[in-house]
Amino acid sequence: MTAADSTPPVEPPEGRDPVAEDPAAQPPEPDLPGAGQPLEPLSHSRRIDARWASDDTEAATIADELRRLETTRTPDGSSVAPARALTFIVLVDPDHDDEVRGQLKALGTQRASRTIVIRRFPDRTTLGGRAAVIQDDAIGNGLRETIVLDVGPEDEMDLDGILDPLVITDVPSVAWVPQGDPRLLMLLRQIVQTVIIDGDAAASVREALDDSRALREVGMRTIDMAWLRSAPWRVRLASLAQMPAFREQLRDLETVEIETRPDSRVCGALLAGWLGHRLGWQSGPPLLDASRRRVVAQLRDVDQPLPGLAGLTLTYRDGGSRRLSRGPGGLKITDVSPEGETVERTVLGASRGGSGLLPSAMRQVLLPDELDEEVLTATASLDRARVLKQVVAE
Repeated sequence: MTAADSTPPVEPPEGRDPVAEDPAAQPPEPDLPGAGQPLEPLSHSRRIDARWASDDTEAATIADELRRLETTRTPDGSSVAPARALTFIVLVDPDHDDEVRGQLKALGTQRASRTIVIRRFPDRTTLGGRAAVIQDDAIGNGLRETIVLDVGPEDEMDLDGILDPLVITDVPSVAWVPQGDPRLLMLLRQIVQTVIIDGDAAASVREALDDSRALREVGMRTIDMAWLRSAPWRVRLASLAQMPAFREQLRDLETVEIETRPDSRVCGALLAGWLGHRLGWQSGPPLLDASRRRVVAQLRDVDQPLPGLAGLTLTYRDGGSRRLSRGPGGLKITDVSPEGETVERTVLGASRGGSGLLPSAMRQVLLPDELDEEVLTATASLDRARVLKQVVAE
């Protein structure tokens, strides 16, 4: 078994006005000035704060203005080069500005070199654009750039063309749609190589798997936050499986119960698919292990503060069991022997989930924990055969 780690959740701060403010900067921040307005004075910690805005513009004009802003010099007259590492594109509905802005700020030092926020307005007929070039003490010598585009339905269908002059062709581009249909990301398939989605936001496991596969089929590498929520559990199981005794017990599984919050069932289903693929399960129906003995796998709804998994119970054919669950100070492991003796211990590296997964997803762009095709296929087989039972909370 192999798996990759994740990061602890970071709760997004209370949002202030629009995402239009540069997410890399720390409050208090001035609003982006309109075109032709003087730049705001620098704060005591900021060396460059250059901004531009227009309510009716073109993508080429925004690109020209951004290059002009990049020529801004520090107070001592020295020049600063923009960082050129990653372009991050976010498709957002204006109603979620504050929430998304909070998550972008939570990226901290992992924020992208250039962030492009696309706000979708159903009644808009012109392209609005704002740009900011920021350098402060937290960033160091590189510049961080933020572009905000306000688009209507007509411009939304031409996002590839609008973004073409605004992306940096020799660095990776990644896109994220925090709410709404993840297939909107297909509008960016000529521009973007990697996309971030959240399968747990889908209406069903099947819909989440279909969305992921559809994006892969048009050539986009997909990072699913539902998959990342299971990372600490996969890491712990892979670590425990280094012990020969536990590997033998895994081959003798009779029941697997995965506890999730109701809005994280896809996370639980993907963990079941991963485990079944590693152990050679056959979906049937009925669900069979590698020795063609029947296995029961089920998801159970539980109430907990954070999204993601709450517990995992493995029951063996000899009557023994092992349970992994969230607990104070770490992940609690409870072993019950066939004779009924119970041993509990807590290990560091508690399960993590929640809304602060964006930093982890950004790290996956360069250090991937791949949701591979085999796991997708195994999870889809479990779902299609209806052998992954769902126990709804009462």
